[in-house]
Amino acid sequence: MSILRDFFGTLKNAGSNVRKFMFCVFLNGVIMSALNVMLGIHYKNIGLTEDVIGTLMALKTFGSAIGALSAVVIIESLGTRKALTASFITMALTGFCYVNITSSMLIMQATSLIFGIAQVVFTVSQAPFYKNNSDDKTAVGIFSLNFVITNLAMFSGSYVFGYLSDGFALMGGDVFGSQMALNIGFAALLVAPLAINRIDFGKEHIRKKDEKKLRLKDYANAMTKDAWMYMMKKALIGMGAGLVIPYFSVYIKYSLNVSDSVVGSIIAFSQFGTVLGGLLIPSLSKRFGRVKMAVFCQLISIPFLYSISYTQGIMMMAISFFCRNTFMNMTSPLLQTMEMDLVAPENRTIMSSMATLADSLFRALGTQLGGILMVKISYEFPYYLTILTYLLSTVVIYVVFGRNKKYSELH
Repeated sequence: MSILRDFFGTLKNAGSNVRKFMFCVFLNGVIMSALNVMLGIHYKNIGLTEDVIGTLMALKTFGSAIGALSAVVIIESLGTRKALTASFITMALTGFCYVNITSSMLIMQATSLIFGIAQVVFTVSQAPFYKNNSDDKTAVGIFSLNFVITNLAMFSGSYVFGYLSDGFALMGGDVFGSQMALNIGFAALLVAPLAINRIDFGKEHIRKKDEKKLRLKDYANAMTKDAWMYMMKKALIGMGAGLVIPYFSVYIKYSLNVSDSVVGSIIAFSQFGTVLGGLLIPSLSKRFGRVKMAVFCQLISIPFLYSISYTQGIMMMAISFFCRNTFMNMTSPLLQTMEMDLVAPENRTIMSSMATLADSLFRALGTQLGGILMVKISYEFPYYLTILTYLLSTVVIYVVFGRNKKYSELH
């Protein structure tokens, strides 16, 4: 009960701006979970193979890599409010295109790429926004709150959209079911701009047309030695996640031969575990230290990832997903707060964009490679490569943050 009191206390004290922003985070999380569950299944329903599906998903993620570099320029040129409004409208429109205009592979590829570019503008804005609306005492609580809200959204979306797909399938077949479920999600994205326009983003520097544009050199100069090292961690996690995560729903559906609603329920159950982890991590980090918690949780998640790689019953599969998601993802708020401290305050948006770039670029490569490996070798093989990347990323976390007493202290 004290954990829930802390959660609602943090939400109450966070301020109206943070709460409005978190509504957009929740909405975005619901739709992203719908994509995670339904998009691969929809592509399978229309007859695409895993390697083609991998290319389409990789293009969306590669778009995020491109957008990560341009997001800072977009936000500084338009201002956060206009940039995020444009981001959500673009996501909705391009999402409709690559789900409904399936007769043209070129349109599907182009709109997948543009969707990824638009999506990352919102992603890049989050960490700087929260860091600017918190202090050292409240930062972990607010980042954890955001993490919990995101995963509550993904829990809700995974559960609801699986049943939506099954319901529509009864009316018009499997393709109609997955298509309509995704269309409802994209339509819901258009609600986010209404909330964004009620947020006070404070006094922002809007880059004028005659001002010097950001160059790649400016990105490089903003980064510290430890920040560059941390990019290796983001790349390793991105590569490992890309190999398997986009195919989770396809893997569950066709290895267990279950309905979309069962797939959604298993993934929703795993997201609920992440919610619990997010509620626990602030108190656990105070008791054991941020670095120890990050290293321990990543390591303990690996046996459960391995257990997913071989076919088992629905119950054991659900438990494996639950534990893997809980331990692997619960330290994200800790790492985000520490990540923002690796650079000067004025460079936090650049740091966020560079971290997103490293993650998205290598996640796209992993997604493309994962689809090929599943077709050429087996569904299970990419999981073994992911285990290796997760082990290496844990070493990087310790190297970057383990020397800093600030993150090892118990407070």
